[in-house]
Amino acid sequence: MDQVAKTLFEAEDTSSAMAAAKLASFRAMNLGAQQQKLTDLLRSERHLLVLDNLESVTGSNLAIMNTLSEDERRALREFLFNLAGGKTLVLLGTRGGEGWLIEGQNAPLRKKDVYDLPGLDPEAASTLAERILERNIPDRKIREEHRKSSEFRRLLEVLDGYPLPMQVILANLVRQSPAEVLEALQAGGALQDSEIQTRTESIMRCIDYSHSNLSPEVQELLLCLASFTGVIFEGFIEQYTQQLKGQPNLAHLRFDLWSEVLEEAKNWGLLSADQLPGFLRLQPTFPYFLRTRLNKAAKEDMRQAIETAFRELYDGVGDALGTLLQSKEPEERKMGQALTRQEYENLNTALDLALGSQVSIRNPYTALSSYLDSTQDQKRGLELGEKVLARLEGYSSEALVGLTGVELVGVIDDIANRQLLLKRYAEAEASYQKALELHNGVIIFEEKQKAILGAGIYHQLGVVTMEQQKWVQAEQYYHQALEIKIEFDDRYEQARIHHQLGIVALGLRKWDQVEQYCQQALEIFIEFDDRYSQASVVSTL
Repeated sequence: MDQVAKTLFEAEDTSSAMAAAKLASFRAMNLGAQQQKLTDLLRSERHLLVLDNLESVTGSNLAIMNTLSEDERRALREFLFNLAGGKTLVLLGTRGGEGWLIEGQNAPLRKKDVYDLPGLDPEAASTLAERILERNIPDRKIREEHRKSSEFRRLLEVLDGYPLPMQVILANLVRQSPAEVLEALQAGGALQDSEIQTRTESIMRCIDYSHSNLSPEVQELLLCLASFTGVIFEGFIEQYTQQLKGQPNLAHLRFDLWSEVLEEAKNWGLLSADQLPGFLRLQPTFPYFLRTRLNKAAKEDMRQAIETAFRELYDGVGDALGTLLQSKEPEERKMGQALTRQEYENLNTALDLALGSQVSIRNPYTALSSYLDSTQDQKRGLELGEKVLARLEGYSSEALVGLTGVELVGVIDDIANRQLLLKRYAEAEASYQKALELHNGVIIFEEKQKAILGAGIYHQLGVVTMEQQKWVQAEQYYHQALEIKIEFDDRYEQARIHHQLGIVALGLRKWDQVEQYCQQALEIFIEFDDRYSQASVVSTL
């Protein structure tokens, strides 16, 4: 209060002596008179009053220890209430919910006055990240290598634009690569807490302070959020609970306390409402804190059980999102894209856990890959495929002749498709050849299904060799695909291949064959009333 009065008096008078005299007179008043004096001044004049770190008033919720007594708190509440409707604007900053200012009669705040401050927008976050790198890493070449890495981009996404976590975590790039920092965040491994020691202390210490004040039952239940990154969809909590209950090492947890646990995390400022209804956004260092707690407590069985439950939950989520993304309905695809964008990091975690357990990756991988297809982000999609391929190739040869082998072929086929779209033709051809070889070794297909899938790879080999003007090879691949389509009487696909063979004949200057192949394609497209494809064939003639 004294500092506010000093600032106001100095602003009113150009004479320092006059300002000092007013301040001395103010200090001579009792507390009630001082409060009334300031209230009158602030209500009658236009100012901005900022009270930051308000969580320290109650001494909880990530607070530094600077608490006010009950009487002092009541006086502050009354002071703020009396400013309402005056000319001065009041901005309160806090990590907590500050219900004592919102609840009851004569409350100075209403719920609609509260704004949950999100992270910086992508452009501002990128600028801040650049400043942090410049301050901590003098070598421009190293900074450039960090910026270009996909792990650095993912690291920025995980940090979600929150300035202090960005300063704390990106400072570790002095000693660790972006991949190492990202891995440490995901696994709860060792990070240097940097030199960032602000008046609010280390983020981790603040979280630990509030966490230690919870009951042991709530602390244990909170650990079940350790695998989440970015967001939690509240609608999944019930389903997630069922997965957790299915793990014997977690059967003792107090799942009835979920609402209390989530509310407490919101009060800490570690969970906040997202712009998309139903989602809660995680403060970036919160999952890391929980993962370190799991590691320090040496609760390996509990950690594995939580990860299994999370993986099983997101196997189902990935299946649902993949279906939306591949839907024929535009609105469903649009919804799938929005939801997968939200859940991207959670799906990534589930994919990593599935790879680590050597179980099916189909659902989380399909959702991620289909999302990147929908955004036409071929480079990022290629990085995803290559990451998964490197892990799958470490599986046993026995595993790769069954369902896992099918998934491996699908990943390599995705890689080849993206290499083709990126015009990396020689690499795409090699990838398609590899996919075909592995496909022929898979034993779980029945003959027709295996042949048809193989025909698809032959067709793509035709496309990629044709792009390289390897006309003779392209012709051979298309004929192999055509033989299979004829064998199983797939006339529409026969038409597509006939058209491609017509284009190859054009490249080989076999003019009679151009007309022959295109005429065969045209007849079938007329049969199927595909006017668009008919026009495409006619343009080739």
